[in-house]
Amino acid sequence: MLTRKAYGDLQSWKNAKQSAMTNHSLLVMGARQVGKTTLIREFAQDNYANTAEINFIENTHAKETIAAASDAKDLFLRISALTDTQLIPGKTLIFFDEIQFCGDILTWAKFLNEQTGFDYIFSGSLLGIDAFNVRSLPVGFLDTLELFPLDFEEFCLASGLTAELMAQARSCFEERKPLQDYLHEKLIDLFYKYLLIGGMPEAVWNYVNHNDLGTVRRIQESIFNSYESDITKYLLESDEINHFDARHIKSIYAAIPGQLSKENKRFVFTRLGKNLRFTHLQTAFDWLAKAGVALPVDRVSDPQFPLPLYSEPGAFKLYMNDTGLLTSRLMGTTTLDILNRKSSINFGAIFENAAAQELKAHGFELFYYNSKNIGEIDFVLQDSRGDVTLCEIKSGKDYRRHRALDKLLEVKNYSFKHAMVFCDGNIESATRVTYLPIYMIGYLSPLSYC
Repeated sequence: MLTRKAYGDLQSWKNAKQSAMTNHSLLVMGARQVGKTTLIREFAQDNYANTAEINFIENTHAKETIAAASDAKDLFLRISALTDTQLIPGKTLIFFDEIQFCGDILTWAKFLNEQTGFDYIFSGSLLGIDAFNVRSLPVGFLDTLELFPLDFEEFCLASGLTAELMAQARSCFEERKPLQDYLHEKLIDLFYKYLLIGGMPEAVWNYVNHNDLGTVRRIQESIFNSYESDITKYLLESDEINHFDARHIKSIYAAIPGQLSKENKRFVFTRLGKNLRFTHLQTAFDWLAKAGVALPVDRVSDPQFPLPLYSEPGAFKLYMNDTGLLTSRLMGTTTLDILNRKSSINFGAIFENAAAQELKAHGFELFYYNSKNIGEIDFVLQDSRGDVTLCEIKSGKDYRRHRALDKLLEVKNYSFKHAMVFCDGNIESATRVTYLPIYMIGYLSPLSYC
C-alpha cells in the first residue's frame, strides 16, 4: 500500500468523533483515480470490525433504493438491505462511494448522524459535481476532505526513501542550510522521475514495483482517456451545461499541454477558435477547475494582500492536476530529455506544473503576477496572516538571473515576506532572495512560512 498523508486526516476525524468533539459525517472528494476508494478501504480495515459499503456504480439498484426512502428509519433499513452486512453500533463504518451518481444521499447526512453508534464516509469524483442533483447540503453535519495525487514527499516514501532522510531534508529547509550532496542529488533524481511518473497512485505503484515506464505511460494514457470519457458522460447527464460548453470543456482540457509549451504560458483563447473570448468559455474553465483535473493560476494586477481582490478574470495560466499526465502528453524526446536531465532543454513549463500541483495539494490559492514594466513572477502566495511571498521557478542553470523578481523587490510600495527561487540547485541565501531546491516547494504552507 502507498502511504498517504490523508490517512492521518481520516484518523483525526475518527478521533474527534470518539472524543465527542463532533458527530459529523465525512465527505472525501477528489478527481478520478487519485486513490479515494483505496484509502478509505484501508482506513476502514484498520479501524473498524466491519464495513458496509455501497458503490453507486457497481450496485445498479442502489440509487433507486436510496431515492425511495421515506424517512431516516426507512433509509437505514434500505442501507442494511443493500450492504447485506451486519450493522454493529460502535464497530461499523458505512461507506457510500461514487456518490456523484446519487448526490441526494448527501441530503440524508444529518438524519444518518442521528443513528448513533455509526460512522459515515461519503466519497465521489469532482468530475460530476455539477451533475449532482443535491437539494440541500447538510451544513453543520458534514466535514470535507479533498484528496490529490501523491505529492513529491509521498512519492519519495513510496520510492524507498526513509522518513528519517525526508525529515533531514525538511530540517535543512527550516534552518536554511544546504543539504549534504548525496541527499540533494538523491532528491533531485527522484524529482525528475516524479516529473515522468507523477502522483496518480496506479502509476506510482507500477513504477515502484516494476520500474517499467512503458507500463506507466499506458496507465497515464488510460487515465487521460477516462477523464475525457467521464467529461462526456457527466455533461450529457447535466442539465446545467449546454452542448456548446461541453465541446469546449473537452477541447480546453486537451489543449493544456500545447498551451504550456508556448513561451507565454497564459492560456490564449483564440488558439481554440479565432473569435472565442473568455466570456464564451468561462463555464468550461470553471467546470474543469471544480472537477480538479485542471489547475488555474490567476493573474493579479497588484501583488499584495488580499490577492483574490486583485485577481483579473480571464487572465490565467492553466496546468494539469498531475505532472506525470502532462509529460505523458508531450511529444518528441521529452521523456528521454527528462531522464538525462539535458541542460539544453527548457523544462520551465514542466517545473511550473509540478510546483502548481504541490502548492495546490498543500492548500494554496494560486496566483501569478505579470506587468509590462516588471515582467512575470511565476507564483505569488499569501499565508493566513496576510503575508505575501514571491516564488520564481527556474529549470535552467542560470537560476540566479531573475530580472522581474529583482525589479519587483525594488518597488518601495510593496513589502514581501519572502522572495524565493526554486531550482535544481542546493539551498543558498542571498541578500534579498533565497534559493531553494525545486523539490522543497511542498514544504511551504499557507498557515505559516519558515
